[in-house]
Parts: sequence; structure tokens; C-alpha cells
Amino acid sequence: MKNKTQNKKFKSTSFQVIVAVVALVFLFLSFIPIILMLILSVKSNAQIYSDFWSLPTQLHWSNYNKAIGMLIPNMINTMIVVSIATFITVLLSANGGYVFAKLNFPGKNILFFAILALMMVPGVLTLTPQYTLMQTYGIYNTWWALILPWVSGGQVFGILLCRTFMQELPTEVFESARIDGCNEVKSLFKMAIPLSKPILATIVVMKMIDYYNDFIWPLMAIESNSKQVITVAIRVFQSASGAVDIGSMVAGFVFATIPLLILFSGTSRLYMEGLTSGAVKG
Repeated sequence: MKNKTQNKKFKSTSFQVIVAVVALVFLFLSFIPIILMLILSVKSNAQIYSDFWSLPTQLHWSNYNKAIGMLIPNMINTMIVVSIATFITVLLSANGGYVFAKLNFPGKNILFFAILALMMVPGVLTLTPQYTLMQTYGIYNTWWALILPWVSGGQVFGILLCRTFMQELPTEVFESARIDGCNEVKSLFKMAIPLSKPILATIVVMKMIDYYNDFIWPLMAIESNSKQVITVAIRVFQSASGAVDIGSMVAGFVFATIPLLILFSGTSRLYMEGLTSGAVKG
């Protein structure tokens, strides 16, 4: 009996070790592109073409000086546009989630499922209608051409998450506030939103990453490089340098990645808390 127990423990431990080793191998493989990107960003063209996989014999930090000098205006554009679009998206998502979670009105469920149906439409199918609308409204080649489509599409999933989370908030608290004379606007901003910080933080992280990484729509909607975001600006930088200055091009990729790393490292706890406490509740 004792031997059987020891064998079970040994098999269980062996299996856990194998799983851990496999996980570490895949983790290392996933970091290879990042490591390679960092290495290439400090190599000269001569080093890259002579031996692509070797470590740099001399660090060329001038690649970063050139890339940052060219891309910093576009990075500022990106931070401004993404921040505005994310703020509006979170505000509308919280408002919509509160309405569908705590208010009763005719056709509420039908309207909610109609909004969710928008998630079934592939984003690529809306590019041409959106482009036509931006031209019609006269906001083509402006930041509003980015902000408005981002917000209109981004709030759909946000409403779903907020509704799911806010349904779990005690209804008695909101009813007591109404009895005391608190209107719905005050209930939203002074009760629902403060209590929903985890799920709102989740939406902030998700939407900022989505908007920051968007490439196709900014390429279509913004014509002037002075108003362009960094994802498209890197393409222009790449096209301008091409094989002439690969090190600076890759340094631009590293520079564009830094804000996302800072964002996620600073909000990962709230992001995971929001996913586990709000998105999985039924």
C-alpha cells in the first residue's frame, strides 16, 4: 500500500516536472522574436548582412536616436488619440452597462442582443462604409476619423462586460439611493462606476491595446504624416529606409512596443481581477 502511494506521488511529480519543462521551452520560444529584435536594434547594417544571427560586436545606439527622432511626433499623436478614444469608450460602456443591468424599459433585451449582434460583423466589412462616412462628414484626415469609429465599435464589448459585472452589484443599494432622492446619473457616477473599477480597468487595457495596434484604419483615414499614428508611421519609416538602415527600423519597433509594456505591467493586476470577477460571472 505504501509503495502504491509512493508510485502515485512519483508519477504525479514526474508529470508536473514534464509540464513545467515544456512550458518553459514554449515560453523561451515565444521570447525569441523579442530577443532577436533587441539584438538587431543595436547592430549596424554591415553586422546584420554579414551575420544575421550573431551578437553585435559593437553597440550602435545611434539607431535609437534616429528612430526616436523620427517617430516621437507620431508617438505623441498616438497617445493623445488613443487616450481620448479609450476614455469615451469606457464612459459609454459604463453608461450602457448600467442601463442594461439596473434599469427596466420595454425592449431592453431585444436592444441588448441587437447591440451584441454587431460583434458578429467582421471589422474589415465596415472599412469602406466608414471611409465613405468620414468623407461625407468632412472629418477625413482628422483625429476624429480615428476616434469616432474606434469608439462606436469598441463600446459594444465594453457594454457586455459592464452589464455582466454590474448585474452582480447589490440592487438594494441602488434602490435605497433612489428612495433617498439620488437620480440615475448620480447613481452611475457615484456608485456604479466606483464599484466597477476592476472591469473598467480591464476595458481600458483591452481598448488601449486594440486602438494602439490598429493599422488598417489609420492607414485609410489619415493622409498627413503629421497627424498619423505610430503603427503607420513605422511603415513609412520602413519604406523610407528599407534595406538601407534595418537597425534603425527595428529600433523603431522597440520604441513602439515600450508604451504597451508599461501599460500592461502597471495595470495587469486590475486587468486580471476584472476578467476573473466580472467577465466570467453569469
